[in-house]
Amino acid sequence: MNIKIRRMEMKDIDAVCKMEEEAFSIPWHKESFIEMMNNPDALYLTAEYDGSVTPVGCAGFIRVLDEGNICNIVVDKEHRRLGIGDRLVKSMIEMGREQYGINAFTLEVRVSNMAAIGLYEKLGFINEGVRPGFYDRPREDAYIYWLRF
Repeated sequence: MNIKIRRMEMKDIDAVCKMEEEAFSIPWHKESFIEMMNNPDALYLTAEYDGSVTPVGCAGFIRVLDEGNICNIVVDKEHRRLGIGDRLVKSMIEMGREQYGINAFTLEVRVSNMAAIGLYEKLGFINEGVRPGFYDRPREDAYIYWLRF
């Protein structure tokens, strides 16, 4: 299994948007990813698998002071459970700490998303609260997870 993690590039946006549309009821649009890629306080990474140059995963955060607010984590449905999400998040955390001085990361996750919750907890994130009704389509609460150093 060969997973390559790299910074997201303009050529990746269509593939990333397709993954978002398949995974989320309210996906991010192309313009949002372009804005983040052009933001010096944001880091977006993609994952390539087994030599393919088409991304099969994406993860990104925006820095607010010394904290990283993780906005997106998505893996193509055909490539889940292969360690891609794990590698993306670990790489994002490592680069965020080294290149952006991030001391803590936070994210929201649907309370029903057991696969994502399992990954975050495996990586050391702690559930520190709930945002009632945070998600639409369907309406659902979000857990608030933090990873502090």
